[in-house]
Amino acid sequence: MKSVSHESLSSLQKSFLIIRNLERKLKDQLISTDSMEEIAVVGMACHLPGGIHTVNDFWNALLAGEDLVTNYSLLTRWQEMEQKEYLFNKCMPHAGLLDDITLFDNDFFHISPAEARYIDPQHRHLLMLAHKALADAGIPADKLKGSDTGVFTGISAFDYSLHIMQQDESLRINPYVCSGNSFSGASGRISYCLGLHGPCISIDTACSSSLVALHQAAASLRRNECNLALVSGANLILSPYLQASLTEAGMLSPDGRCKAFDDSANGYVRSEGCITVVLKRLSDAEKDGDRIYACIKGSAVAQDGASGGLTVPDPASQAKVIKHALAAAGMEADDIRFVETHGTGTPLGDPIEAEGLHLAFGERHNREKIVAGSVKSNFGHLEAAAGLAGFMKACLNVYHKQMPPSLHFNTPNHHIDWQQMPFHINAEKYLFSNDKKRIVGGVSSFGFTGTVAHCIVAEYQHTVVEKCIPPPDFQLKPHWLGKLPGPVVPTGYTVKWKEVELATDRKPENDMAYVYVETDGGTPAFQKTFLSGKNAFSIAIDHLCRLENIFSTQRYQQYCLVYDLSAWIEEDENDEYTLSAAFKHIIQLFQTLKTLSLSPGVILFITRQGLPVNGTAPLYALQHSLASFIRSASLELQSPAMLVLDIHNDLPDMNFINRYVQQSYFRETAFRNNKYWYPVISPATPVPPIKVTLDNEGTYLVTGGNGSLGEHIAVWLRDNGAGQVIITGRSANANHKNDRIIYKQLDVACEEDVKAFGKWLKSTSLPLKGIVHAAGTNSRCLLKDMTIDDMLQVGAPKINGIRYLSRHLPSDQLDFLVTYSSIAAIWGSAMLAHYAAANAYMDAFVLHLKTKGIPAATINWGPWKNSNMVLKDSNTTSLLEESGVLTVHADTVGKSYASLLGISQDQRIYVQLNQSRFLQMMEIRGAQSYWETLRGMQQQKPVTANNTATLPNLMLITDDAERASLIHHELVLLVKEVLVIPEEEEIDPARSFSDMGMDSILLLKFVERINKRLGTTITSNTIFNYPATGLLTTHINELSTPQPVTVIKTVKENLRYSYTEDMSDAELLKMINKEIQKYS
Repeated sequence: MKSVSHESLSSLQKSFLIIRNLERKLKDQLISTDSMEEIAVVGMACHLPGGIHTVNDFWNALLAGEDLVTNYSLLTRWQEMEQKEYLFNKCMPHAGLLDDITLFDNDFFHISPAEARYIDPQHRHLLMLAHKALADAGIPADKLKGSDTGVFTGISAFDYSLHIMQQDESLRINPYVCSGNSFSGASGRISYCLGLHGPCISIDTACSSSLVALHQAAASLRRNECNLALVSGANLILSPYLQASLTEAGMLSPDGRCKAFDDSANGYVRSEGCITVVLKRLSDAEKDGDRIYACIKGSAVAQDGASGGLTVPDPASQAKVIKHALAAAGMEADDIRFVETHGTGTPLGDPIEAEGLHLAFGERHNREKIVAGSVKSNFGHLEAAAGLAGFMKACLNVYHKQMPPSLHFNTPNHHIDWQQMPFHINAEKYLFSNDKKRIVGGVSSFGFTGTVAHCIVAEYQHTVVEKCIPPPDFQLKPHWLGKLPGPVVPTGYTVKWKEVELATDRKPENDMAYVYVETDGGTPAFQKTFLSGKNAFSIAIDHLCRLENIFSTQRYQQYCLVYDLSAWIEEDENDEYTLSAAFKHIIQLFQTLKTLSLSPGVILFITRQGLPVNGTAPLYALQHSLASFIRSASLELQSPAMLVLDIHNDLPDMNFINRYVQQSYFRETAFRNNKYWYPVISPATPVPPIKVTLDNEGTYLVTGGNGSLGEHIAVWLRDNGAGQVIITGRSANANHKNDRIIYKQLDVACEEDVKAFGKWLKSTSLPLKGIVHAAGTNSRCLLKDMTIDDMLQVGAPKINGIRYLSRHLPSDQLDFLVTYSSIAAIWGSAMLAHYAAANAYMDAFVLHLKTKGIPAATINWGPWKNSNMVLKDSNTTSLLEESGVLTVHADTVGKSYASLLGISQDQRIYVQLNQSRFLQMMEIRGAQSYWETLRGMQQQKPVTANNTATLPNLMLITDDAERASLIHHELVLLVKEVLVIPEEEEIDPARSFSDMGMDSILLLKFVERINKRLGTTITSNTIFNYPATGLLTTHINELSTPQPVTVIKTVKENLRYSYTEDMSDAELLKMINKEIQKYS
């Protein structure tokens, strides 16, 4: 470009240049001035281990000194590690894990399931956290569209890419792999979904990533590049391979704890978590009336350079970045009152960080030492998100004017000269003095490849007004490529009911004979139904030994033994004879069958209102108990096949029974209102927990308080505000000596003891507010050896205990009555049929108490690690794990007590499973229908449509409504197939395809499959014109409407005037062919 001399410019042009230079100088001056402006933290959101979903959850966990690293092996998540011995042996098992890494509300963001499963779950979590953080700041997300809001993300884990590469080639090659897994996508998708136009940057500096992102965001705000900034950090452990690599490198702690600056520090423990904070310039935040958590005074980023090794920290560089941050904040070392350290708890890193702090703050004139801590002692090392975890803690330190304790600091590291150090570790909660001096602290974060960052955080000293709006109510569903990872914490399950689809119009495959057992527990009408058939026999319960004579005949291919239990109904709560008689008879049956050399092919048990089908009828506790006993017996004996048919008032159809007893998929069926239902174990739908608040002037009773489960909940009640805790047991000696835990000897199975205890309780000053019935006894017993005394002895604490406690203890002020039951009651357990039946009785009785207005609930526990029942048999744990049932840790369960004691659900199943192994074991033993939901989750079968609704076939259907219904059905199946929507999910006919996440890539696939399946020739434009299944159905239905046949006019006219009556067939055919040839 040709240069122009200043002399050749006109006066106007010279004036323009002068004005432009002045503008530049003014802008530079403004930038220089603004570079010192404080940045306000106006919103925060997080998702961290231990069920931490809010800022308050995070702060309360820190104050309580909770260690939220789980002891569960990563085997529970990565079950395939067990088959890969080289990987299994190299992986340190501990980690701070989230329990819902696969969950995401794709509909909220208009993302199809087909795309969602290819998006890194880190990206998905950040999308949802952006909305939550904005809600915490009181900013409606939709108001930001078109704004220059910036997005800055610290992210470094690429585990999901590794996971995708482990899949079959058909899954690895997909158009969404790149956009769903690039680091830029983590930030870019937030900007895209919110419609933001400010800077959008993803940063990977390893462990310092998110604090470096914060530094860049603050700088961007000061440079007026954006007026609002979303800063995030994410770290999820989505593949076992990096865990194995870090174990091999010797970085991880063998005991799974970050013991920062302690002499026993032996490495760090990895952790998951995602955090987002919302930043504004302080002047803007004050003008907008925002709630301000804290202010960023200044920050700095630097590099270790040529240290002792790529991953070896450098104390001089750490000190330098702290001094630069102080200079950027315009502050001195004496102004700093606390430091949130990097604090990983590694033998090499801790002494080096201590030396760096000494170099940075050693010349302080203030003799008061800096208070230092590490959030990693609570949550583990969040790696790319670690910096923001420390930053969020620092913000809350100044907001609440106190600093929570740093955990696992018992013996100071002897490699550190603590007398020379300008700081000390706060092993106890620290309260900042109320001297009006501004609370200022520093936050350090160091990346393992040398990038170091430090941020100065200061208290906002003016009045703070709470300003927030409700966050979105996300509807979470699992999205994952391949087999879902196993749950890492004990999972809630529930029993759901589905309608049986069993053809009754076909002739049974085999010639089946029925042998009806006559007992006192049978229903005469039902007996008559069975015996009315020609191939039916009856036999008295006392003559079961004669069964072998019947089975030895070859007259029928198969025999079904019908055992009717439906009349065993207790008249009232005092009826103890009926229970004893019923179990005496059923034990007799199993033991007699064991002695026979021949047995029936199947046993059909008839129960009445023993299965709780969607609450359609009252549940009889004894019948429910008998059904559970049979479930356990079927696991123990395996042959013959055992089926349960539960009835209400109406008798089922014999056609159905004939089909039912000759199939193996369904093992339990309930007949209600002319429909047949079967139970299915499913993951419980998350519901907002109702957390119980304990009364400091109330009494809480724990039966079985000498047992491990009872003792644990008693201590939790005491430590969480209960006024008085009473524990009971049968022994005379108490293990507890505490003024707030009282031990009383009590046998809950003895009515007179409970009655006397109730009278004493009423005489005390504190009202009874809660009961935890944890009493129980257990002993393994084979059915062939079981006696009625075994049944009654195991059943007494559960069955009589709940009866007598509810009858004789005051319930008018109860907040909860929770019974401790077992998973054995739900799906049975070999050698524990009596124990399963006792717990099932108690479960049903709880529902009975609910109808009386008592706030009762039951928890069906899986096995606890080191519980008395588990320790009683040294082989129990290994046997359970071989079956896929894992023991849960008491400390992990304790974190859920507040929710578990809140009566939000009648029944909760709380167990830790290795699902793939568990399903293999249970399905070998039958009852396949019971596990179909969990099996479907493991297999993730795609939805497929059929090819019967082609256009030619549709045109044969003359009924318009019938044709439209078939077209709509096919379109819905195709939508689910293309978008990978679960089969059971309903699709609104008016909902647009774009709203479901159908982008241009999926649209082309959808059009291609419609044309292939239906034989149509629609185009992409057709979908744009008819953008929902309802509209598209109408359009294709019109295309499919049969058209009247049009005869060629000239042929028609010629035929009309021909004397066809006088023509022979040959002449008529010749004439027609001649006319047709004119048009061919």
